[in-house]
Parts: sequence; C-alpha cells; structure tokens
Amino acid sequence: MTKPLLALVLLLSLAACSSEAAKRAAYEAAYQKSCTDRTGNAQCDPNHPSYDEYRKQRSDPQQAEPPGR
Repeated sequence: MTKPLLALVLLLSLAACSSEAAKRAAYEAAYQKSCTDRTGNAQCDPNHPSYDEYRKQRSDPQQAEPPGR
C-alpha cells in the first residue's frame, strides 16, 4: 500500500510542477507577443514584472495599486 501512495504523491507533485511551468511560459509568451505586436521588439518593457511578481500582485490587490491612491 505504501508504494501506490508514494507513486500518487509523486505523480501529483510532477503534475503541479508541469502546470506551474506551463503558466509561467504562457505569461512570458503573451508578454513577448504583445511587445512584438506593438513595437516589433520582443522585450519592449525593461520594467516588465516577472511571473512571480505578477502572481504576487494578483494575490494582493492592494499591492497592484500605485502608491498614493
């Protein structure tokens, strides 16, 4: 019984990692496409937030607002 449980935990862990990697790749691809469509350059915004910063902003809406608002 221990081996099937271990296999299930391993499978779920791998699925979670794969899902996170897919989200990260999609975020970067969307940013690059937007930049390319607007400017012709795939890296048009040096202040572009990383995927981790983007997720943090989405989880804390107050942080997404500029200071002074």
